[in-house]
Amino acid sequence: MTDQGGYFDLLDWLQDQKVVRPLPFFRQMQAAFGIAHIFYIDAVCTPAGIKAHRLCHTFSAAAVNAVKALGPSVFEPPLRLALAAIRPLDWNVLTQGTPARDGLDQVAERLGITPCGVAYPLLSREGRQAIFAVHIDAEACDWHRFRRSHDRDLQALAIEFHASLLHGSEPGGGVNEAAPRLTRRERQALYWAAAGKSYWETAVILGITERTVRYFMSNARRKLNVVSNTQAVAEAAWRGLLPGSDLH
Repeated sequence: MTDQGGYFDLLDWLQDQKVVRPLPFFRQMQAAFGIAHIFYIDAVCTPAGIKAHRLCHTFSAAAVNAVKALGPSVFEPPLRLALAAIRPLDWNVLTQGTPARDGLDQVAERLGITPCGVAYPLLSREGRQAIFAVHIDAEACDWHRFRRSHDRDLQALAIEFHASLLHGSEPGGGVNEAAPRLTRRERQALYWAAAGKSYWETAVILGITERTVRYFMSNARRKLNVVSNTQAVAEAAWRGLLPGSDLH
């Protein structure tokens, strides 16, 4: 039997909030559906790693540090697979012996939980990918029956939660007010750096001196609070500062 009352109570709560606070919402979901843990991430996936734009979960700080100690080579493969998924990804169907499955098993062992859960992929903004994942205590739950009973409601609530956070970060929502203000030339320099162009090549493209390009890149690094051009490009892409027809 589905918990329709719990579903509509949570939906009403989300719609009543001017600013959605993740943990109170997660606690209500845990109580309504018997969920052990919830994990939400909205991130940029790059060859260099996964950079979280927003990360919320119900795990303790000690648990998070224990997983971090495993290293990105362990916890990133299952996370990348979930972020790239089209349909809900059931952890139980991951193939044994693959990096994603091995990584998930190690994370579950470190957290002291069973790898029993599902990740719902979510459409995000500015080149990011997002998932809303729930973990169930497999010993106290019929997993197949749980999914048949609650999958639709959990996915709908995940979408509403994610949309509420995105709406709160739109212009006027107050979240992006502290974003660094890059000039048009600084954004152009970053754009061509992202395209793999050297200082000299960028100078030729923009019709300015190489010294001026270096000046713009230096300013961009300072404003973005990074130390390298690679980090500056990644940070600008993450903040949505690169796209725009004015760059060409």
